[in-house]
Amino acid sequence: MLSKNIKRIIVVYFGIITSTLIWNVNQNIFGNPFWPCFILSTTTFLIIYTPFEIYFSFRDLWFDRWIQFHLEDLNIKKVKINVDNGKKKKTRALTAFLITLNNENYIKSKNTVIVVCHGFSDKKETLQFYYLPLAMQGFTILAYDARGTGESRRVGRRNQFYKRIEDYKTVIKWIKERDDLKNKKICSVGFSIGALTILCGGFPNIQIEKLIAISSISDYKQNLPKFNPIILLRYFFKGVKLFPTDEENEKLSPLIVMNKIKQTQPDEEWKILSKRVLLIHCRNDKIIKLRNFEENSNLLNISEQNKLILRKGGHTNKKDELALVGISLRFLNS
Repeated sequence: MLSKNIKRIIVVYFGIITSTLIWNVNQNIFGNPFWPCFILSTTTFLIIYTPFEIYFSFRDLWFDRWIQFHLEDLNIKKVKINVDNGKKKKTRALTAFLITLNNENYIKSKNTVIVVCHGFSDKKETLQFYYLPLAMQGFTILAYDARGTGESRRVGRRNQFYKRIEDYKTVIKWIKERDDLKNKKICSVGFSIGALTILCGGFPNIQIEKLIAISSISDYKQNLPKFNPIILLRYFFKGVKLFPTDEENEKLSPLIVMNKIKQTQPDEEWKILSKRVLLIHCRNDKIIKLRNFEENSNLLNISEQNKLILRKGGHTNKKDELALVGISLRFLNS
């Protein structure tokens, strides 16, 4: 069966042949000047090629979707977590799922709450494929919508990355103040911007026992994908700060945040802190390049057991779901 890229090449080939034919007809038979020939041939190519991309885009969205599902063995409660939205000192609430298994023995054996932080364009439901299997193992899951997304969209804007870090710290504080959660161990999982959030906001907090950072950036200013025109336009229209100041960059760069801590810790203490981190990245991630993983990994100097490079899957780890859950369970249970 032909791959999508082979099909794309075939469509491009026929598009070029057809547009060249249109150019020759207009120039040699009708005697049109350059620009009408160029416009007609380019339009012809786009008419042939564009439906192909539209079809496969929608097809991929359909086949790669994760529909919401509910397991009878799980209790899923919706909770509100008050955070400062920065407007006249008013507080608004993040919306979260608090998920537990209907088996007290399993829950007591794990005695752990896992905070799940989603990516830029996701919401809490997007990552069900990942955290519901963890809940079935007895882990208590707290998956929340970040400000500007999902049911927390009125709390703020999704481009307020530093406030997302502050919100995360508030979530951890909320857990430590709840009678049913305060005695549990705390772990965190973050995807993309969520990974930035837990590393910048959670690594300095020794109350967080384990951190799983998936597709994380290292240095925000250096590695933000400014040279991909599609991503650049998307970030621009979403108000993402593409050129932060040095002060802002220090707050948004896991590499800088962790390195500052390293400079103040003895070697043995640093080893203990760095062992808390599991890094996962795809080799073909076009948004957050693999060098981000390498920079974070080299700084932490973590063992092979604490890192995983997936060959394919891109930034969203497509079709790597079983591997993500498997390696995460091994790390959480270690």
